[in-house]
Amino acid sequence: MRLPDGDVTRFPTLFGVKAARLVVAASAAVGVLAVVSAAGAAAHATAALRLDGVPFRPEVAKTSAQRSLGLMNRTQAPKDGMLFVFPETTTGGFWMKNTLVPLTIVFFDSAGRLVRKLSMTPCRKDPCPIYDPGRRYRFALELRASDRRVAARIGPQSALGRLVRLAR
Repeated sequence: MRLPDGDVTRFPTLFGVKAARLVVAASAAVGVLAVVSAAGAAAHATAALRLDGVPFRPEVAKTSAQRSLGLMNRTQAPKDGMLFVFPETTTGGFWMKNTLVPLTIVFFDSAGRLVRKLSMTPCRKDPCPIYDPGRRYRFALELRASDRRVAARIGPQSALGRLVRLAR
């Protein structure tokens, strides 16, 4: 407490201790909210790219956790879909377990060229089918099933390279 004559006096009153605890608790709550907000923002990060030469902004899944969650439990897919970015070229498929909306998945190689395009349907209980392109790929773009874009090429290459460097 600052006194009128400029002296600073400290005294541990019951009120002072309770007030200090309240300030600490409030600060901790604000910190948790900031972390949750940052995590939510990161989960829906987008990238400025081009699909067949036309600008678009898909959500980006660049971590293993983001790729595992994908578009599960969403009632609507994002307008420009979700781009899955892998740190290395990969193989294997995707499934639609707990995905509520039909999707089209487009697999691209490291240069952003189309590898394969598949239609996927929601799956609410096991066993769920696996949608495998049967070839190596570096990126997979999930789009709304109603999306009519050709999706033959994604880029530019410089932007794809930046995303790959961030993938883990």
